[in-house]
Amino acid sequence: MNRKRNAVPFFALAVLLLVSLACGSSTSPTLVATSAPQVDSGSQPEQPTQAPAPVTQQNYKVGDVVALGDNVLVVLGWENVPASDFSAPEAGKKFVAVELLIVNKSQSAMSVSTLLQMSMKDDTGQKYDVDFMASTAIGGGSVDGELAAGEKVRGKVGFQVAENAQGLQFVFDASVFGTGKVFVDLGAEPVKVEPPAELAGETAQQTYNVGDVIAMGTTNITVNEVLYPAGDDFNKPNEGFKFLVVDVTIENLSATAISVSTLLQMSVKDSSSQKYDVDLMASVASGGTTPDGELAPGEKLRGQVGFQVPVNATGLVFVFDADVWGSGKVFVALP
Repeated sequence: MNRKRNAVPFFALAVLLLVSLACGSSTSPTLVATSAPQVDSGSQPEQPTQAPAPVTQQNYKVGDVVALGDNVLVVLGWENVPASDFSAPEAGKKFVAVELLIVNKSQSAMSVSTLLQMSMKDDTGQKYDVDFMASTAIGGGSVDGELAAGEKVRGKVGFQVAENAQGLQFVFDASVFGTGKVFVDLGAEPVKVEPPAELAGETAQQTYNVGDVIAMGTTNITVNEVLYPAGDDFNKPNEGFKFLVVDVTIENLSATAISVSTLLQMSVKDSSSQKYDVDLMASVASGGTTPDGELAPGEKLRGQVGFQVPVNATGLVFVFDADVWGSGKVFVALP
């Protein structure tokens, strides 16, 4: 049986970003028009004041490069997503995936949360939030997580919308960056455009090699080897994909315990910056165990982390996000 890829739990950053969002500015309501007050027959009614002119919302289209302060966003397109063996839309609804690129062109790291910052609307103004089941049907590859200075990430966001919804619009709330909202009209039919060859602000990240012992504060990480297990009759990669397993060692040199989460801290990217989340079936195919859990002071832990990537993927890089320890990100080139 061909198991589907597991979606990464994209809700991981919600609690941290809620604190940021709670500190954002708010706008007081403005009275636009009201009914005329009752007056005595002997008095002259006051003349109504002129209502302020309506503000026109600026909308972008698929393929537009939109600058958000120190960040850049490009919606590359959207598609209808068929149901999978493990996830199906509710009656009268359908799954929709939006593909996008985000670049952090600032000099410091920033966090992206699909749950808190992204939504969709139709031409009636109905709002649709990011949908976990739709993301499961997509197969993972979200843009959630931390972006290092100059880093670019590509991924998809899943929604569940009314089957007859029209005038779909993708909404990105950048208030966490202090730069307002972005509205992107998706068009009547699914569409996809090629990404720009280069985006302003993206810079090459320092990349290490397999076998390098990489120090991150008081933690060392080493990618020991890379495996490509074929799987078996009960556990195979999806058509057009292959299993990739990263054998990694983590050593805690500090005087306090640290926690490791493969789902929250590890991913793989390709030459297009497409992100691939941890795939549990690939990890099973490795025959090993993931290095999840708490590391005591001085403890060393080795484990195998699985991913599912396209068979023709190039420029693969293993990404370890040590931000939970205040130590940034590590990029290791994979053969």
